[in-house]
Amino acid sequence: MKPYEIIEHTADVGLRANGATLKELFQNASRGMFAIISGSGQRDNLTPGIQKTIQIKKEVEELEELLVDWLSEILYIFSKENILFKVFEVHELNNSGIKGEVYGDRIVPSRTIIQTEIKAVTFHGLRIQENVQGFSCSIIFDV
Repeated sequence: MKPYEIIEHTADVGLRANGATLKELFQNASRGMFAIISGSGQRDNLTPGIQKTIQIKKEVEELEELLVDWLSEILYIFSKENILFKVFEVHELNNSGIKGEVYGDRIVPSRTIIQTEIKAVTFHGLRIQENVQGFSCSIIFDV
């Protein structure tokens, strides 16, 4: 089972993420989002020396809402602080919130090419599904 796969969408871009656990699904969705942003090869040479803690305390009925919030928060930090993330760790995940760390490094304009600018994470068609291999979901990003 691939951690993620980039999928075509009419006007936007998306990915299908998979994980043996819900935590792994969230981590792989994060990896996939940054593969869309930076392409696959640039992050290979990245030294993840900057760590950010992400904590969202929010009562939700569906974990899809937390997934959108998690990805949106990481996307916000990327946009605001110019940090390209490589490593994603989810430590706590339940219907009361999510907590984890993300690791990356600052974008160096002379060496970093942003392939796709993601403006927002959407709820369009988003549904986390449990299957025999774990969990999967499709996520569409507004570009």
